[in-house]
Amino acid sequence: MSAPNTIVGLGARTDHIATVPNLDFARLQLSSEESSVLSLVGRVERIDQVLSRSTLGEARTIAVLLALRAKGAIVPARVVQRNQPAPAVDAALAEDVDLEPERKKEIIDLERALDGMDHFAVLGLRPGAPAAEAKQAYYNASRRFHPDRYFGKNLGSFRARMERIFRRLTDAHNVLTQQDKRDAYLKAHPALATASAAATPPAPAPAPIPTADPTQELMPFSPTPRPFRLASPLQAPAPSMPPPVQDAESEARKAERQARLARHPYMARNVRLSELVARGKAAVARGDWERAYQDFNQVQTLDPKNREVPPLLVEARRRHDEQRASVEVARGKELEQHGDDVGALAAYRLAYSLDGQNAEAAFRAARLGLQQGQDAGEVRVLAQRAVDVQGGRIEHQLLLGRVLADSGAKKQAKRVYEDAAKLDPDNAEAKAALKKLRWTF
Repeated sequence: MSAPNTIVGLGARTDHIATVPNLDFARLQLSSEESSVLSLVGRVERIDQVLSRSTLGEARTIAVLLALRAKGAIVPARVVQRNQPAPAVDAALAEDVDLEPERKKEIIDLERALDGMDHFAVLGLRPGAPAAEAKQAYYNASRRFHPDRYFGKNLGSFRARMERIFRRLTDAHNVLTQQDKRDAYLKAHPALATASAAATPPAPAPAPIPTADPTQELMPFSPTPRPFRLASPLQAPAPSMPPPVQDAESEARKAERQARLARHPYMARNVRLSELVARGKAAVARGDWERAYQDFNQVQTLDPKNREVPPLLVEARRRHDEQRASVEVARGKELEQHGDDVGALAAYRLAYSLDGQNAEAAFRAARLGLQQGQDAGEVRVLAQRAVDVQGGRIEHQLLLGRVLADSGAKKQAKRVYEDAAKLDPDNAEAKAALKKLRWTF
């Protein structure tokens, strides 16, 4: 059977892949195989050329390319003709990640502009904005650029971009909200210091002390008190204070005071934490564990002393991983149906890493690993795990028996086949294996 023209997760064999610029190799922690395959990719290369030049074999090279793709080291690339004005490789925007095109462009544009921006510009503030506005701008930006907001998403190279943006936002926040650092920063940037002074409103002039009007005649003081008269029951007494004026100007001032109070960092922080907790609990109620994990994780980041959220966060993470593992198992089955056993094995391994209690993921990963000649120790661990979690399924017992027999552990294989025979005494494979293990001559 000829090799498929399309490799799931990479593209057509005639498509190009490119190395992501400015890679942090220390963070990626590449293996020797991954480093060798990445060197074959170079700046940009066709997939079939990488497969033909690799000494690892096609199946193993594809698995390594998928691993590099998952780590964000390589991305699909579009190559254009040299006589066209477009760039030779549009790797960044063409990268297949779980982000909308507009969001990708926003992240790319901001990352490229960071080096030329001052702290105020990074936070989207006017020069000289006060510390309270810097705090609020930082909290708003954190909701857009904190990498944990996209937990469980495929971000590729955009994770590193967002981490760089978030570090820059944090630096700007720390400088502009701490008075000593802020003073030193403005002293080092006189233009911003001048703008800061210009942005500070002048202090209001003191209200004038009222004086007597010379045009009015003052009443002479009389030592004789005036007679006291009771008010008539039908006559309402005059109010002691005039009623407040309810005009548009006073209402506007009241609304401005309320808005200013809502922007206060402490009040805004508490309101935001309450919103995140409530939204996370609502996500739990409807089974959206990814949303719940993101919200609870953000609460713990903003308020490490919160005692309510940690158990909710642990449960949301566990349920999210179980949910994601089930999705990966379904994806692996679909890849198997299309003949992509390498991609299916990667999906099953990922599912098992997310949920070690997923017996089907362990079983299918062990079965494909045995077929593809993967590491015998890893295959044995996976097969054993499938039996430990769901020992009542005969296919799990039979697979573990084959793995043990192939590795030379015949006594253990015999016991496993005996357990399989108890589940199904008429199973032909179990009967044949037991007969072979009993009579080795």
